[in-house]
Amino acid sequence: MNRNPSTKAAVVIALFTLAAVSGCGSHAASPESAGVLPSQTSGAGTATPSGPATSAASGTTGASSSAPATSGSSGTSARTGATPSKSAGVKASSKAPAASSSATSSSNSAGSLKPPSGSWPSAANTGVTPGAHLVSKKGEINVNTDGAVVENIDLVGDIRVEANNVTIRNVRITNPRGGDRADWGILQWVGYHGLTVQNVEIIGASDTEMRDGIMDPGGVVNVRNCNIHGISKHGIDTTQGVIADNYIHDPNWFTAADGELDSIRISGSPDAGTSLLIQHNTLVDVNTVNGAISMFETDGGQPTRVTIDGNYFATWGFSIYAGGASAPTSYIVVKNNVFARKYKDGYMPVTEFNTHATGNAWSANTFEDGKTASV
Repeated sequence: MNRNPSTKAAVVIALFTLAAVSGCGSHAASPESAGVLPSQTSGAGTATPSGPATSAASGTTGASSSAPATSGSSGTSARTGATPSKSAGVKASSKAPAASSSATSSSNSAGSLKPPSGSWPSAANTGVTPGAHLVSKKGEINVNTDGAVVENIDLVGDIRVEANNVTIRNVRITNPRGGDRADWGILQWVGYHGLTVQNVEIIGASDTEMRDGIMDPGGVVNVRNCNIHGISKHGIDTTQGVIADNYIHDPNWFTAADGELDSIRISGSPDAGTSLLIQHNTLVDVNTVNGAISMFETDGGQPTRVTIDGNYFATWGFSIYAGGASAPTSYIVVKNNVFARKYKDGYMPVTEFNTHATGNAWSANTFEDGKTASV
């Protein structure tokens, strides 16, 4: 499924009418209980904060602040030259997994680590809502109606969004096995904004690559309560919106993916008036020595207005690659995070963090034992 994003959809899902179904488990619904529906509110899932985000509780993308906005129109992407199948950058610390000699992939269970008990996101409280009735489908779903809702589907394929304010919820996505790689599970294309992805599970196969779980070269995206695993490059790739209460874990190693593995990838600057909040996620990679969150300059845009607040990290490699110790990043706020002591020799919670840049701050971050985690 090595698809060019400019190619139109291979499969277009029909519109269905929701019907109440009770007393049966997943995959037991009739076709009328799942599909793509127009939303009743066209504004759902959008927001335009002007500075570093501070809370996900309200469901918006962040709170305003005095941070300067970048150039470009609010809610749309200025990165029109970006190609989703093309890499935005490779950090120098990426390495092959320390305990795998496979030329294709490592097992999704190899090195798997459960998050600590408590309120952290895990397989038990993320992904498809228990009791949801899912209809099996195959192929690519192409969404081109503003305000559409895609829900209650067990999909072998992918979803491509070319519309504004789309909601995807209670969907399980698995990439097809045995064919070409899948470049994404969900794509919000350039020029579109307001995508909400909630209670979704995205599963990359161990024998066939899924490179990005959620790819967003477009505008604001909100991702909540999702379980994303088995990905070979980026769990979520975006610069703006809210990523909250997700479990992103256990990537698959593929040599063809060049070791470019991140739970969350931030490539360049957000659009004017927007920011990125990463809050209360569980980010686990003890299969490879790669980063959980990585930030890179892209097309002249430096990472800015990113808040990383109250997450749990368990990684062999650097948990956060912060863009460059002397790079002109700005308003990168890292606070209240907890780091497991799973690091291989020489690795630590953060690298390449510019402590002197405008608005950058590191505070109240600890290891699991309560000891301070410093820059």
